[in-house]
Parts: sequence; C-alpha cells; structure tokens
Amino acid sequence: MYKKSFVIVVALCLSLMLGTVGCARKKVRHLASDCGLVTPGITTKQEVVNYLGQPDSAYKLPEGNLLWVYYESKSTMWRDTPYIGEKIGEETYEIVKVTFNGDIVQSIVYRTMSEEDFKEIGPVE
Repeated sequence: MYKKSFVIVVALCLSLMLGTVGCARKKVRHLASDCGLVTPGITTKQEVVNYLGQPDSAYKLPEGNLLWVYYESKSTMWRDTPYIGEKIGEETYEIVKVTFNGDIVQSIVYRTMSEEDFKEIGPVE
C-alpha cells in the first residue's frame, strides 16, 4: 500500500514539474495592461523600457520624434493543433506604438489586428 501511494505521489510531482516547465519556455508580455502604466507627457524612455521591455522595432519619424513599436501574436488553442490548426485556429496581434518627443512619451496607442491585416500592412501604418 505504501509503495503504491509513493509511486502515485512521485508521478503527480513529475507531471506537475513537467507541466510547469512547458509553460515557462516563452516569456509572456501583457501589452494591454502594461501600456496603461505609460502616461504621455510624464513617462520617460527608461520607464517605458522598465514597463514594456526593449521595443521590437524603432523608427525615426520625419519630424524628429522617435517611434517604438511593440507587438505580440496571440493564438487560440485550436491554432496549435497539428495539420488543421491554420484552418480552424485564429491568430491576432496586439500592437503598442509609443512616440517620444526627446526623452518623454508624447503618445501611446494600443490596438489589435487580425493576422491578415498584420501581414498586409505590418505593425506600423
């Protein structure tokens, strides 16, 4: 009886550990909530890096301002299904655009895009 219980406990612990490791392989960003921490006219570049991390893209705008773009794909559970995931699953993109005037945030915009729109126009429009 004791040996059987021990085997069950060890199996459950191993399953839990393997499940946790599987979830930890990809760093998760929460762009929607993190961009709420940024206040135009007050937040600095360093604070944006602290909240959102390094930008995925950076652009120099014609008027001399700087644009940082953050984006991340979100897919449904069905999207990861082998063979049929691309047909029944859905992928959307979260995009955050932060414009700087000097070292201070001038504006911040959050939006979502479908996979088709993202492929067609990209994260910057």
